[in-house]
Amino acid sequence: MRKLVPISPLYRFNRERSAIIDEVISRVTRGFVKRSLDASGAKLSNILNEAAYVELSRHAADGVPPNDEQFVFWSEVVRALTHSTEEENAELIERAVKDYTLATAGNFHPAIQKVALSVVPRSLSLAFGGMRGGPKFSPKALARGLKTEGEIDKIKALAQHGTLVFVSTHSSRLDAGLLGYAMHLAGLPPMVHGADRMLYEQPFMSFFMSNLGAYKVDRRRKHALYTKVLKTYSQILIERGYHSFFFPTGGRSRSNRIDERLKLGLMGTALKAWTHQVVQGNARPVFIVPVTLNYNLVLEAETLAADYMNTPEGDRYEIIEEDEFTSMRRVAAYIGASLSRSPFLTVRFGAPMDPFGNEVSARGESLDNHGRVLDPQRYLWSNGVPVEDRYRGWAYTRGLGKKVQESWKANNVISPLHIVSMALFEYVCRQHPAWDVRGLLWFARGDSISRGSAEGETERLLRLVRKDAADGKFRLTACAQEKSAHEMVQDALRLFGAYHTTPVIQEEGHEIRLLDLRLLYFYSNRLRGYDLERRLRLAPGGY
Repeated sequence: MRKLVPISPLYRFNRERSAIIDEVISRVTRGFVKRSLDASGAKLSNILNEAAYVELSRHAADGVPPNDEQFVFWSEVVRALTHSTEEENAELIERAVKDYTLATAGNFHPAIQKVALSVVPRSLSLAFGGMRGGPKFSPKALARGLKTEGEIDKIKALAQHGTLVFVSTHSSRLDAGLLGYAMHLAGLPPMVHGADRMLYEQPFMSFFMSNLGAYKVDRRRKHALYTKVLKTYSQILIERGYHSFFFPTGGRSRSNRIDERLKLGLMGTALKAWTHQVVQGNARPVFIVPVTLNYNLVLEAETLAADYMNTPEGDRYEIIEEDEFTSMRRVAAYIGASLSRSPFLTVRFGAPMDPFGNEVSARGESLDNHGRVLDPQRYLWSNGVPVEDRYRGWAYTRGLGKKVQESWKANNVISPLHIVSMALFEYVCRQHPAWDVRGLLWFARGDSISRGSAEGETERLLRLVRKDAADGKFRLTACAQEKSAHEMVQDALRLFGAYHTTPVIQEEGHEIRLLDLRLLYFYSNRLRGYDLERRLRLAPGGY
């Protein structure tokens, strides 16, 4: 019997698109003008000056020709700011907001969705199958390799009562497409989502992103005018009942850890949208669903690991323009290696919560720590009525962010590859106690460990990992629950040698040579944050 998929509001998007765009332009422009009249608000000239500086600097760095429409506009803004009035600045603000909104807004065409779900996997099969040494790819193999688990039935029920906002970990440029496909396999309704502008620079990806509900996010535009448009667009979509998903880390995890730093801007639009609706008298619930994307191999691991180790701690990561995702041959090699071991990706849906981090029932009721029903609108009250309070909203969103991180850690799905990686890397650490991580990566490359010792180290860690999983600290794949240390080391040797340009570890007789400690560290990081390193040093049976 065919599964029933909840009807998605996305199917009405194209009918509402013009109204959504007009509402974003109106709301953002009025907001900036209103705040400019307050004593503490920024003047419109300051908002425009910041935007012009960022945009012209970006155009200069990209080598944009001087006759480019946007370059001409921002050059004219700079000249106008020397003599313009605030009324004239308001018109410039509106023009810029309109341009940003039109560039951001996507489309949704059900016919193209059908093509994406049926024709694209078959096309990939033909494309990769025709490449010399290409993977034996098939739609069924992709579906088998992508496992979905967690609170799926409850989430489907909640889709009937309110608006779903999924907040996911972020590891790869493949995430958006694979998460969307995983939701389809799980019988969840299609979503709108913010997609990095890099995905639009490949014609194949751009066509589907532009027609499947995605809206463009350009992280280079770090100024108040653009970010306000982006957040308002997201907020209005949620207000109108469009299910959404975000990557609140702001970028891919460079370390492969469960990220501890979240950018709460877009995620905060869920609370803003619900608050706005409550104040307007519409109490349609909004539900937050934490999601973890748990890969065996990561497509861009080599680039991400290098960037992580080359960026001083505390510094911002630069936007990566080219990596393995931009090479069709690397993507083909990745798919071939990944599909040789199922699942290559586990998508786990955590327990849904309300915008304040409270657990919710399958009927959409918010519950306190004792399982009693509570009224979330009371969080918004001031003198007995709900109000929009920006500062209080920030505090609530920070609290929600902590709840999301807790859910991510508890729903982190560990595979044998992660276990073997940590066991071997921690073994190297104990052999060179005077060196820090960067010293190890430079000077311990090429170290070896006997096959018996590798399996022994893996067994010691495996005992700790299985105990922690039983205590609910994280989750394990079926292979991590069932396989022996011997089988895990054998699988790691195969996987590590199947995709990466340099084998991470390699068997040489009775020894295992550790050839790429940087990647070994990268994959081991998925198990960090649970105090396993300290406990492993104290565990019996070490070498």
